[in-house]
Amino acid sequence: MTRPPGPPDLPAPQIRKRVRSLASSIRKNYLNRPLTIVALLKGSVFFVVDLLRHLPIDTEVEFWNVSSYQGTQSTGKIRGLHHCRGNFRGRDVLLIDDILDSGLTLDRTRAHAKKLGARSVQICVLLSKKRKRVRPVRARWVGFVIKDEFVVGYGLDLDQRYRALPSIRTLPSTP
Repeated sequence: MTRPPGPPDLPAPQIRKRVRSLASSIRKNYLNRPLTIVALLKGSVFFVVDLLRHLPIDTEVEFWNVSSYQGTQSTGKIRGLHHCRGNFRGRDVLLIDDILDSGLTLDRTRAHAKKLGARSVQICVLLSKKRKRVRPVRARWVGFVIKDEFVVGYGLDLDQRYRALPSIRTLPSTP
C-alpha cells in the first residue's frame, strides 16, 4: 500500500498562472492558423480543459485514451493507440499530455498523428521529468520541470486515485 501524497509541490494558483502563460504562447504561435489539439487521456484532462479556456474558440479538440502505466511503472507498451482516429490532413496538431517521462507515449502518438496526415505536430506538457528518455522527445511547451519522482493530482493519478487533487504532489515511496 502506498502512503498518501505529501503537501503540494505545485499549488493550484501556481498551476493556473502557468497554464495562462502557456496558452498565450500557443495562441501567438498559431495565430491565424487552424489548430487541432489532441489531448491524451486520462491524465491531461484538467490541464487541457484549463488550457482550452484561454485558446481561440475555433480550436478543434480530439481525445485519445492511451496509457503505458500500471501503478507507478511504465509497462513499455502503449495501450489504446489503435483506436485513435482523426482527420488531420493539412492541419497543425498540438499533442497535450500531463507529463513527459520516458517519451514513449508522446513519441508513438506523435508518429500516429503524422500518419493521419498532420502538417505539423508539436507537444505541450504540464510537467517534464528530469530524466533520461527512452525516446528522443522534446516538448515545445513545458509547464514545469520536476524531479524524477512519481506525482499525483491535477489529473495525474495512481491507479485512478488522487486525480482530483487541485495541486500536484509527490507520492512518497513506501519504505
